[in-house]
Amino acid sequence: MSLSNFWYAVEHSVTLQEKPISLTLLDQRYVIYRDSQRKAHALVDRCAHRGASLGEGWVEGDCIRCPYHGWSYDSSGSCVRIPADREGTPIPNRARMNSLPIQETNGFIWIFPGQPDLADPALIPPFPEFGQNGWRPVHGEYIWNANFSRVVESGLDTSHAPFVHKPFFPNRDDAVVHPLDVNVTDHHVSTYVQLKPPKRLGLLKYIIKKDRDYSSSVLTGYLPCINRIAIDFNWRGYQYIYFASNIPVSDNLTLTKWIGVRNFLTQAWGDNNSMKNTIETYQEDKAVVESQPSTPSWVTQGEDLLLASDQLILAYRKALAKATMSEAVKS
Repeated sequence: MSLSNFWYAVEHSVTLQEKPISLTLLDQRYVIYRDSQRKAHALVDRCAHRGASLGEGWVEGDCIRCPYHGWSYDSSGSCVRIPADREGTPIPNRARMNSLPIQETNGFIWIFPGQPDLADPALIPPFPEFGQNGWRPVHGEYIWNANFSRVVESGLDTSHAPFVHKPFFPNRDDAVVHPLDVNVTDHHVSTYVQLKPPKRLGLLKYIIKKDRDYSSSVLTGYLPCINRIAIDFNWRGYQYIYFASNIPVSDNLTLTKWIGVRNFLTQAWGDNNSMKNTIETYQEDKAVVESQPSTPSWVTQGEDLLLASDQLILAYRKALAKATMSEAVKS
C-alpha cells in the first residue's frame, strides 16, 4: 500500500521557530526549517557528505548548514558551500538533497513526500474554525505504539464511548447506535452521530446549566491519517472541535499532533480544562488501541467482525485502499 502521495501535517506552526526540526515520516527522515523571511522549507534529512542529520544543524540566511562539516544547502536542496574546499572549487552535482513540497496552513506545517507534481494544496484538509474570532485553540501531541490506521479508527468509532470513556459516558446500558448515514468522497469519510449527552464534569458543570436529550458529533476521517471530531453540546451552540494529524512514523509507531478549538470559555484560564479532557480521552483510547494487533487495520480486514455500528470504519478502510491503489498506479 503506497502512502507517499498525500499531504501530512508533521508539526505545529508555532513549534517551528529558529532551530530546524528533524522528523520521521513513513520510516524516512526529513528536516523542516524557516529561512530569513520565515518561510518554511523541507528537505530529506541527510547530508550528502556523510549522512549526518541536518536537523542538528542551524540556519544562516536562507540556507541550512550541516553540523558535522558545515556544508550549506539552499531551499532547493542544492549544496552551495563546502568550507573544506578552496574557494572556486566546483561543488559536485551529487551534493544535493531532495526538497519536498511544503505548505503552512490550519496551524500546521504540511509536507508531501510523494511525487511533487501531485502535491495539490487544495487537497489539504480544511479547518475553517482555526484562527477565527470566537474560537480559542489549544494544542499538543502524544505517542501511540500502534499503526496510524488503528488510531484513526478510534476517532471514527461510534460505539465505544460508554465503555472506554466511562467518566463522561456512563450509559453502558443505553449504548445503541442508530443507523448511520455515511458520506464518502475520494478524500474523506464522515458521519453524524447523536449520543446521550456526556456528564457535566469539570467546567461543563458551570457552562451547561441543564441536562439535555442528546449531544452530537460529526466524525470525519481525511485520508490517510487526519481525524476531525466536531462535538456539539446542544447548548447555546457550544462546540469543541478536535483536529488531529496521526503521523505514521513507522508501521507500529504513530505520533499525533493535535489542535482543539472551542467557542465557549474563550479566555486563557479555560485552556487547562480543554487540555485535561483531551489528554485523558487519549489515555483512555491508548489503552485499548495498543491492545489491538500491531499490524495496519486493513491487514485484519478479513478477520474483524464489523457490524452496522462500524460502517464509518469500514468506509475509511475501503476509501484508503482505493486511494492508495490509485496513487500506486500513478507512481
